[in-house]
Amino acid sequence: MMKSGRRAGARAALWIAGACGLMGVAGAFVAPASAVEPGEYFYVEGGHAHGTLVVKGNRFTLDTIGGNCHTCSLSGTLKGNAGVSSDGGETCHISISGGHGTLRLDSGGADACRTACGARAMFDGEYRKPGAACTDHSRAARLTQARAQYAKKDYAAAETGFTQLIGECSMDMDWIEADRVRSDLALTQYHLGENAKCLATLAQTTALRNHDDSDKDSDASFGLPPCDEENYQPTGKAILHNAALCKAPAAARGMAN
Repeated sequence: MMKSGRRAGARAALWIAGACGLMGVAGAFVAPASAVEPGEYFYVEGGHAHGTLVVKGNRFTLDTIGGNCHTCSLSGTLKGNAGVSSDGGETCHISISGGHGTLRLDSGGADACRTACGARAMFDGEYRKPGAACTDHSRAARLTQARAQYAKKDYAAAETGFTQLIGECSMDMDWIEADRVRSDLALTQYHLGENAKCLATLAQTTALRNHDDSDKDSDASFGLPPCDEENYQPTGKAILHNAALCKAPAAARGMAN
């Protein structure tokens, strides 16, 4: 009888241990910290909207910039595939879908979410993790290298560097950064005698799409909202200068060199 009791006790102990293990596993799946893959995501929704979404554990931080430097800024917790933020006092619920390096956020235009944004800013839309070659650090290093090659008058290598950078990473840049790289590429093409390619490169910029040719470079306007106009002026004027070089006859180009 005592032997049988020991076996029963052992079975009970095993059952209790097994049940605890199952409860632990079940708990891990029933209440996950977050179903969203952690990391930094870039937001480029077209036009002048850009920004970042950072996911760390069950927390997220979101910052975007829209037209005329208006911004969205909010942070909160992640519960499964939803973000919840109470930064502005009201609770903003954000649906998050996707995966494998690409997420889509949808607030449904709720007023509680709009309070985190300026009139010309938004955060709904697609976010992507940049590839290793297109992170902020990598882009800066690649740009520095291409500019160093340009400074050494190794224009062929510089053209390759600028072309690859804009081709691979334009979606990971804000609109002014992208135009700045195009300006550098166009000037390099000018020094290679590739005037047509130079003008084709600059034709993709905001400066040439918006500029009135009757304006002088000194008082150039690019038809942008005030804050965007001010931030874009140095890049826009450099683009107009480079476009003028590429429109000049070949003889004038030779004199400039």
